[in-house]
Amino acid sequence: MRTHLVKRAIVLISLVGLAGCAVFSPRYQITHRYEPPTDPAGIVCLEKCTQKLEMCQQNCQSTYQACLRRIEPLAEERYRKAVERYDDELDTYRRRMQFGYPGWERTTLGWGWGGYPWGWGGYPGGWGSPWGWGGGPYYGLGYSSPFFYQPPPLRPNRMREFDRLRYQQCEVECGCQSVQDACFLGCGGRKIIEERCIANCPK
Repeated sequence: MRTHLVKRAIVLISLVGLAGCAVFSPRYQITHRYEPPTDPAGIVCLEKCTQKLEMCQQNCQSTYQACLRRIEPLAEERYRKAVERYDDELDTYRRRMQFGYPGWERTTLGWGWGGYPWGWGGYPGGWGSPWGWGGGPYYGLGYSSPFFYQPPPLRPNRMREFDRLRYQQCEVECGCQSVQDACFLGCGGRKIIEERCIANCPK
């Protein structure tokens, strides 16, 4: 028994030591340093690289705007279908809640702050409930029954559908950086890759 406990202690100490090594291991960052050419011909050549980069960026922006215009009707169609599904799901949800929790709609949807048509306190006098705004003990602001009901389905959002399509079809890499790098190197410049420690660096 004692030997078993000693072995467990040794394993535990080893695991703690390995975890410490993982937590405090050095972290490195890869950076790119550009050294332009110094000869006159190379300097003139770099001006053409700038023009190529600007042209690539302009084409990229034009393609992006065209993509946004193209997905607008598709996003509207997806939103319309999502609303239809939402209406069906909401109808199913209401029937299920009415069957399982009679009176739930009266206490949670559209009946004012207390779950009654009279006002905030659930009484004709307004705030007259001895329990506060909720009309019952511990139930919180705006409810006269415990708030444990299953939440209703999430209503669709037109902009959310548009953003989803925009991310899937329009947010693409144009490759302008690779065009710039190829031109820069072709003009005699140098691209130097450096690894730099940024955390837990060895002394």
